[in-house]
Amino acid sequence: MKSIYYIIIIAIVIILTGNSCKKGGRCEEPEDVNQSSIVVAFKDNTTGRYLYSEVNPLYNKDSLKVFDPSGNSLVIRSALNQIPNTSSRYFDVSFGNIYDQQTDGAAFSSEVCKTFLVKYRFNETDSIKACFTAKKTKCGSVFENLKVYYKGMLVGSVTNTAGVVVIINK
Repeated sequence: MKSIYYIIIIAIVIILTGNSCKKGGRCEEPEDVNQSSIVVAFKDNTTGRYLYSEVNPLYNKDSLKVFDPSGNSLVIRSALNQIPNTSSRYFDVSFGNIYDQQTDGAAFSSEVCKTFLVKYRFNETDSIKACFTAKKTKCGSVFENLKVYYKGMLVGSVTNTAGVVVIINK
């Protein structure tokens, strides 16, 4: 009789603790807005060339800096990608964290918009605007909506994720 009670208790524990994003009782690499980023492929609007091509780049990717609205420098990472229909490659760059838990908590109840300053070189700047709402998930949090604007034009929009990939024609 005791074994039936143990089985019932174990079944109740499994039912109460199980959820769709857990495997083996713990979350597997949950998305979280606290590790959010924008991945950008920068292109020259006139020539169509990537600014950060692997060979003969238009700009030095090591000079690129991105700042949040408070003026804090964001972490920049780059990755090589294949240019479609060629044997050439370019660097896309990602910057983040775009969600700041100290200032962006309102995103869980209303839309938050932030403008990031992009510094290509010491005397050339630009801006990228991100607007987002966030929601908690069973294992983390995601942007319910994330929109990225460049010069007032929407260049990317995603839902239920912690990052976005965009192409910016500078």
